[in-house]
Amino acid sequence: MMKLITTALTAIIMTLAGSVAQAVGNQELHGNPFTFLFGNHLDTHQETKLNNDGSLKGRLYIYFTGEMDEASGLPVARHPRGPGQHSEECGVDPIDCLVGWEIKAVPADAKFLSHSGVNGDDHPIWMISSRTDIPQPGSYTHFHWITWASTDDRFGIVPNECNVEKAGMLEGTVVTGDLTLDDGSIETTWTDAKVHLEDGAEDLICPGWLLQITAIREFAFKHGGEKTLVYLGVDNATHLNIVTNYAIIPSITSGNDCGGDGCGH
Repeated sequence: MMKLITTALTAIIMTLAGSVAQAVGNQELHGNPFTFLFGNHLDTHQETKLNNDGSLKGRLYIYFTGEMDEASGLPVARHPRGPGQHSEECGVDPIDCLVGWEIKAVPADAKFLSHSGVNGDDHPIWMISSRTDIPQPGSYTHFHWITWASTDDRFGIVPNECNVEKAGMLEGTVVTGDLTLDDGSIETTWTDAKVHLEDGAEDLICPGWLLQITAIREFAFKHGGEKTLVYLGVDNATHLNIVTNYAIIPSITSGNDCGGDGCGH
């Protein structure tokens, strides 16, 4: 009997959470009090408010594509990509924006490393200078940068190279060619390597936020050429993009195209 009651209660809570998410998601984003802006593409699918302690609290939005993931039986969802080419603006275009995750965030700084890689174009990879800079307890696994258009008080210290709308723009100009490295004892050449010129944000520190992401519904998240299964609770997989150390190994880290609509942003 206790198991039946618990199951029923869980179903009621999930239904109520879905109803609230639906009602909020069908309005235009960033209504009071969720007025914080990152100043870039993230604002097309986030709503957050600045707390008195300097942290952020809010949600990340998704919409269901109408597809089903055959292996899991879960519906496929992705982030709305905003106005323009894709016509996916919450509250404006004919899509149902739903809350997929609740988020908490704390201010942070990170060094930009790369965007394109062996898995295609995905969330940009950032290096946090020390593990001690990652809040504990918690699961802060995603970093996102801010721009001059952010409502963050730190907008004035954002480097010009970090002041970009989308992740791919952080890389600046990318050219393809042979890359030769010589460490003094051996010379190695990689053919068809992607080399980033010096007009990007690589090796620069960008201000932003570390996010903890908690799923409030279940779906297969389509992003970066992959579909990641999302279940209720803390999500450390779909937006993971931080490291605390790295080495430049062109044969491993050289980029490739992810091949179409599933590319990340």
